[in-house]
Amino acid sequence: MARKKKSRKVTDIMPARKADKKPLAEKPRRGKKLTRYELDAKAREEKRKRKHKGLPSGSRHSVASDNNKPENTLRQDPRLGSRKKVPLVVEFVNKENKAPEKQYQPMDPVLELERLENNEILNKLLDQLEAGKTLKPQDQAFVDECLQRIDELMQQLGMLEDEDDEENAEDLYRTFARIDINQFK
Repeated sequence: MARKKKSRKVTDIMPARKADKKPLAEKPRRGKKLTRYELDAKAREEKRKRKHKGLPSGSRHSVASDNNKPENTLRQDPRLGSRKKVPLVVEFVNKENKAPEKQYQPMDPVLELERLENNEILNKLLDQLEAGKTLKPQDQAFVDECLQRIDELMQQLGMLEDEDDEENAEDLYRTFARIDINQFK
């Protein structure tokens, strides 16, 4: 029977060589010149790197050859080796819904109106409209929706002046202009 040479692979169990260890050197300070000690340490480290430039001798140290082996394993069934516990006894239990439906609570109209008026995105889009720019259809729909909601909230709170009030005010001004002041003397 032929003898086979034992091969060693570098693993975590084996101690690392001095050449493989990286010295813990202090990081150089930014903006200032390196001290003499730091320059010497840097030069020693560079010299050590140049000295151990090559790979270790022998083919047994080539780790790249292990990575190039074609994988013979076929794609495994994902159901194999599942960690999910399988019940041995079948139980019929009515399970409740995990997430109960959240009940919609309407926001206070004053607070909602304040949030809509202070909405930065809406304000930017309105500024663009005032500047004469055309908006994308999505942005225009957003602006229309927000303005419609603001009108609804203002009517709900009684803040919106009706057009009839404006017309009545204009009629009063007209009648005041027509009245002859001498009649009331």
